[in-house]
Amino acid sequence: MGLFSFTQEIAIDLGTANIVIAVVDAENRPVAGISTASKVVRDGIVVDYIGAVRALTRMKAELEAKLGCTLDRAATAIPPGIMDGNVRCICNVVEGAGFEVSNVVDEPTAAATVLGIDAGAVVDVGGGTTGVGSITAGDLVSIFSQENIYTTLTPEEQTTR
Repeated sequence: MGLFSFTQEIAIDLGTANIVIAVVDAENRPVAGISTASKVVRDGIVVDYIGAVRALTRMKAELEAKLGCTLDRAATAIPPGIMDGNVRCICNVVEGAGFEVSNVVDEPTAAATVLGIDAGAVVDVGGGTTGVGSITAGDLVSIFSQENIYTTLTPEEQTTR
């Protein structure tokens, strides 16, 4: 058994400015985290796959050494409006670093969930992308991206995000 014996949730953000891994416990309290400057993502798109996998693998190993446990499953956030192929690439990076991807969620929804927002708007200003999510009764109902893409989600799409 490692230093910590707890139920953990892991979140990964492959950002344009920073790559971040955050670990929280079952009550959503921060346990550990690590970040590094990103040189492998531009405008929400992975431009250096091998470099991204290496950076995330190094960060994962450092956190595992500090916590004394294995980090296996992680959710990852994506900018709103990116193409499906780019979403798959982000998942491939996370999997290439040794994680099983437990969930993929757009960044405004991720922020709303962490902040406990169940109605209103969430603006996610990143180093390369900006997204706005409209939240009603805890559900994401529309997404706006910096390219002025407007997406209204169907009830099926709302339940899969």
